[in-house]
Amino acid sequence: MVEKQNMVREVFRDISSKYDFFDSIMSFGMDKSWRKKVIDKLDVQDGQIIFDAGAGSGKVSEEILSRGKDVHIEAIDITKEMFPGLMKGVHFNVASADNMPFSDSYFDRGVSCFLTRNVPSLEAYLQEAYRVLKPGSRFCNMDIFDPGRSFIAPAFRVYFYRIVPLLLDKASGSNSYSYLANSVKNFVSPDRFTQMMEDVGFREIQAVRLGGGSVYVHVGIKE
Repeated sequence: MVEKQNMVREVFRDISSKYDFFDSIMSFGMDKSWRKKVIDKLDVQDGQIIFDAGAGSGKVSEEILSRGKDVHIEAIDITKEMFPGLMKGVHFNVASADNMPFSDSYFDRGVSCFLTRNVPSLEAYLQEAYRVLKPGSRFCNMDIFDPGRSFIAPAFRVYFYRIVPLLLDKASGSNSYSYLANSVKNFVSPDRFTQMMEDVGFREIQAVRLGGGSVYVHVGIKE
C-alpha cells in the first residue's frame, strides 16, 4: 500500500503544473461540466463543513465554494505540489484519503473526483469517508471507468488506453498517463463500486452515468 501511495505521489508530482490543461484536453473539455454535475448531486448548503478528497489543484473545491455561503472545505491530497495556494474557505491537508486526520462524524458532505483509482485500498477509503461523515450526510464520488459494453467502448479503449498515453506521456515528459490509463483498465466496475459503498454502510445509492458510460457519479447517504 505504501509503495502504491509513493508511486501515485510521484505520478502527480511529475504532472502537477500541467494537470488541469491535460485533463481538459483528455476529456475534450467535458471535465468542467462533470465537476458541476457531481457538485449538483452533493447538494451543498450554507455553512456546511465538507471534505474534498484527492483535491489536487482545487477545481472541485472552487465549484463547492460557488454553491453556498460560509462553507468550509478540508481539501486532502498526498501531493502538495498539486495545491494551488491559498483559497478563502479552504484548508489544504497533505494526507492520505484512506487515513484522514479528522474525528468521527465531523463532516456534513464529502466528495472525491478522479481519486478512487489511485488510493492504496478502495475499501479503506470508502470506510474512512463513511467514518468522518455525520449520520444523514451525503457522499459523492466521480471517476473514470471502463465503459464495458457501451457503444463507445471500442473507441474509448483505443483513445484512452493507446492514444492518450502515447501523446500525453510525450507532452508531459513522464510516464504518468500510461499509469492513469492502466488505472482505469484495472479498476472495478461501476456496479462493483456501488456494492462496495453498500458494504461499508451507505444507503440510497445512485450511480449516474456520464460520458457514454466512461464516467460515473456515485452518490450515497450515511445512515
